Amino acid sequence: MLQEVLKSLESHRQTFMQIHRDRSVNGVPVPPEQLQDMAERFNFVSTSSHSHLIKLEFWEMKYRLMAFLVLAEAKLKSWIIKYGRRESVELLLQSYLTFVEGHRFFEQYEIIFTALRQAAEVYVKSDSSIDEAEGVSKFLTETTAQWKNLALEVRSVRSMLEEVICNWEKYSSTVASLQAWLEDAEQMLNKSENAKRDFFRNLSHWIQQHMDMNDAGNFLIETCDETVSRDLKQQLLLLNGRWRELFVKVKHYARADEVDKLRQDYQEGINTLKMFMDATNEKMTAPVQVSFLNVRAFVQDVEEIKHKVPAMEAASKAASRTAQLLTKDTPQEEISQMMAVMASVKEQLSKVKRCLPLLRESQSLLPPLEEMERNITGFYQALEKASRITSTIDSEAPGDFKQKCQELATFTHSCKKCLTVIERNHQTIQKIMSTSKTLQHMDMSLLQKRVADLQLSSQSMIKESTEWRKHEEANSSLMKRFDESRVELEKVLKMAQNCLTERGNPEELLKKHTEFFGQLDQRILNTFLKACDELTDILPEQEQQSLQETVRKLSLWLHGRSLTVSRKRCMSLSTKPGRQ
Repeated sequence: MLQEVLKSLESHRQTFMQIHRDRSVNGVPVPPEQLQDMAERFNFVSTSSHSHLIKLEFWEMKYRLMAFLVLAEAKLKSWIIKYGRRESVELLLQSYLTFVEGHRFFEQYEIIFTALRQAAEVYVKSDSSIDEAEGVSKFLTETTAQWKNLALEVRSVRSMLEEVICNWEKYSSTVASLQAWLEDAEQMLNKSENAKRDFFRNLSHWIQQHMDMNDAGNFLIETCDETVSRDLKQQLLLLNGRWRELFVKVKHYARADEVDKLRQDYQEGINTLKMFMDATNEKMTAPVQVSFLNVRAFVQDVEEIKHKVPAMEAASKAASRTAQLLTKDTPQEEISQMMAVMASVKEQLSKVKRCLPLLRESQSLLPPLEEMERNITGFYQALEKASRITSTIDSEAPGDFKQKCQELATFTHSCKKCLTVIERNHQTIQKIMSTSKTLQHMDMSLLQKRVADLQLSSQSMIKESTEWRKHEEANSSLMKRFDESRVELEKVLKMAQNCLTERGNPEELLKKHTEFFGQLDQRILNTFLKACDELTDILPEQEQQSLQETVRKLSLWLHGRSLTVSRKRCMSLSTKPGRQ
């Protein structure tokens, strides 16, 4: 109410100012002394209203938090009680969840406490009193400590309620099943020995059920109210009495169940060991073709076996202990068989451990094999590139031929270099294999065949390269002779062309032409034609046609020039005076 009055102070100020101006209220005069007194009182309220509002806001948040904590403690007391039966505990848990999660209990505290702390900071700053500031700080510290304890207890309520419900569930189920089993068991006491042995074979299970029932029941007796605890005690007393009376008569059957379990454990252990031995024997003795991938896989298998050996030794010891426990309840013949099996297992494990040094020898094969594989790949890559060159037989320009010869030499050198490394590593592997006593199951035949194939491929490549080079050199020689004869012929033809196109005195020209053509060396043309003929054999069909067309045109040109020379001679003779 006071906060509302202080917050509406401005409207009251306006009313008072109107009264002060009118000096009356509804026409009734107000004495000046009374107006002065009211003005002084109003001025006091106005000047102190802000600090009053701050103080009131702090008090409001303080008492709101105190009310919240009081409610929480009251709820906590309603939950921390001696419990009833399962249904009532489930209702309590539902109530708890509604209050804590439904109403966001912990979030609400944080909201209120944050608002309180902010209001307290503003209040302390507005009030210069040291005592008041210390009081506020003390309240906040005490409230924080109170909340920590309260929150811890509130959170523990849920786990406690859930544990009580869980024990009610366990108790109810074990009581129901145990009561039904006791009914059947009590009737089985009058049956045959074989029937009883078969029925009570799982007695150990019911021993555990009986223990679970008592554990859950005792927990509920401690946590439930007096009425419920008394009922539980009475029920447990009756059931435990029936159990003791029955158990005295049938407890010897529990040993049979235990023996069956021991036999099962022993057999499972032996089966595990046998599976390991069989797999190990297969992996360590199966033939392995020597290659990087095969040997690496073999090394990985042996490493895996090595890592499993400690676990298998532990399994062997466990099986041996189980076999010892079974000796009291097992015929002598079966005991002897079990001991023989255990001795065989131990011997095989020892054999496996003795064979583990082959891991080191197998690992020593990996570096040379890896280097071999790398160089085999490099060899075949260089061989393929070299084959691309030697498989192409064309006439080449001198520059192209020289470049291809250089490339071929490079690839040939790469093949030789790779083959040298391969042969060196092959010898290293052979040396390791010949001195090893544990790698007899590794087969070198595939590796030796690969090396032989590489050597044969290298020899074939060298032979092909030599033949290719000889062939290309022969072709290059033919091209060279052709180019030289062509140049000579072109030079002669150019001179002939110039001679025939020359103008002047016919007689002198005729004499000059006769002299020039009489001195022509027929061998130049023959040499060119022979070079053309030889070159035709090595050129592709398309280029052969071009060369043949060139020769045909040359023949026509020569024939045409011969006619021209003859015509000029006839014309020259017909113009002489003695011939007219």
